[in-house]
Amino acid sequence: MSDPLLPVGDGDTEVPDDDRASLIPSYIATLGELHAAEFENIATATFGRRPSAETLLDDMYLRQLHRDMFDRVWTWAGRYRILETNIGIDPGLITPSIRDLTADTAALVGSHSIEMDVIALRFHHRLVQIHPFVNGNGRHGRVAADLLVSALGRPTFTWGRNLNISTQELRTRYVASLRQMDVDRENVTSLVSFARS
Repeated sequence: MSDPLLPVGDGDTEVPDDDRASLIPSYIATLGELHAAEFENIATATFGRRPSAETLLDDMYLRQLHRDMFDRVWTWAGRYRILETNIGIDPGLITPSIRDLTADTAALVGSHSIEMDVIALRFHHRLVQIHPFVNGNGRHGRVAADLLVSALGRPTFTWGRNLNISTQELRTRYVASLRQMDVDRENVTSLVSFARS
């Protein structure tokens, strides 16, 4: 089983050489094996995990969450990236941006002025937009949003799992919802609809 929001591709495709040096299990050769190992690592890391909103909204907790989700697969698990990527912010701005994000989100939670789903999905969008890690940012962001919304007394998100559409269409809708928020941060309607469908 794998995450339906992972990029669609052939599971028999070999893991790129650039990535192999950072892999921990020596048996992983294909993307299918990689995705299966990551899925198992994430399932173990998230089973029974129920932090409070205050605990979750902390830079160190978010790093530890990523580490726990990927530490059996990748050597860089839980470490903020230090190189530029084609998405995400400048690596030197990651730590202060995550700290601003967690403080801003905590203030919104405390204000009781915005719907909890909206708070959690704005948090998710900004976390993914920052793109703090080498990889796994979407999965980390979805798990973090689920943990946050659960801590706020709401059910976890379904992330489109109830839609009867292909994996490619599911991913397309998810990315389109995030891109709408890239243009207008306040326009969370599409992401809420997708995350609750």
